[in-house]
Amino acid sequence: MRVRRGHDPARDTAWVVVAGGGTAGHVYPGLAVAEALVRDGHTPADFHFAVSRRALDAELVLNAGFAATPITARGLRRRLSAANLIAAAALARGVWQCWRLLGRLGAQVVLAQGGYVSAACALAARLRRIPVVVLEANAVAGLANRLAARWAAACAVAFPGTALGSKVVTGLPVRREIALLHDSTEDTAADEQRRVQARRVLGVPSGRRLVVALGGSLGAASLNEAVRGACDALAGCGDLSVRHVVGSGAAGAGTWTAREAQPGGLHYEPVTYETDMPTVLAAADLVVGRAGGGAVAELAVAGRAAVLVPLPHASGGHQAANAAALAEAGAAVVVPEEEFGVERLVAVLRDLLADPRRLQEMGRAAARMGTPDAAERVADLLRAHAMATPKS
Repeated sequence: MRVRRGHDPARDTAWVVVAGGGTAGHVYPGLAVAEALVRDGHTPADFHFAVSRRALDAELVLNAGFAATPITARGLRRRLSAANLIAAAALARGVWQCWRLLGRLGAQVVLAQGGYVSAACALAARLRRIPVVVLEANAVAGLANRLAARWAAACAVAFPGTALGSKVVTGLPVRREIALLHDSTEDTAADEQRRVQARRVLGVPSGRRLVVALGGSLGAASLNEAVRGACDALAGCGDLSVRHVVGSGAAGAGTWTAREAQPGGLHYEPVTYETDMPTVLAAADLVVGRAGGGAVAELAVAGRAAVLVPLPHASGGHQAANAAALAEAGAAVVVPEEEFGVERLVAVLRDLLADPRRLQEMGRAAARMGTPDAAERVADLLRAHAMATPKS
């Protein structure tokens, strides 16, 4: 097993191992917790990330200044198959890799964020009798976290109704730049000032409302096509801008072309991958996207109204449950995938954009669900359950 760039050979120890990967949603919350602890006096060397072999996982961690080790593991399906036998072998190898990593680093606590890498590390921690703190992003817990919760010292959850034992409602940690957006959500004037500044950074023409459409990092085909079709239908809206994050994995992502702002016409800007989500959320009047735990947490903290289209085949129906929580609070309109299309999206957009007061009320409802200090709350759990504090 090879430790990736970011490893400090002069200090071959780490206080906490943060385990998770496979999606950005299984990486960003752990990064937020580590960065909160660094701000509180810890050093980056106190943290080590066990990630998947997907290149983006290690890149996110290393760019943030922490060490990362890729772990071999695969998700298990709920039926007997040849693929499951291969996955079981990969999981066993991942547990062995994590067992060695935890022992070499002398880890005092593990933060398990969900996903197959997290499962391997949580099992290894149990074998070494190292405390585990589970971090669950969704209203319905994933299989890996349900397993780890059986022996976890504590389970940090984003939703009060999440069915895990020893749970503590902390909210889901988000990037600090997004958490800071919450400061202005209760002050309409301050929020509007920040919105204007963000739009200037993004080059959004003045006097327009901004809809942000998020196709996800890999690209959601049905959502992307509906957004593009809706933009065609709304081409005559001279007071509307649409920033469309198509996703790097979307078919023909690099060929989608912008529609320059013209008097009496819609302004459309497709982006393959969004590198400045805090600015985009600050600028938005309305967000259209999926309902993953990370996305929902960011919308809530930023206080932004949303149209949510839950991924229908998400494990345990967790995206539908996430979206329902925001809808019940009055922060989002939920459109099931089977009902979603150009006509429905156009109708929803027209309805919401015609009522600025409703958008403001939805944003405030979202902000009331946000937990900007979630990273600090999870950090407190790690300190409370670690076997020992890190050495200076």
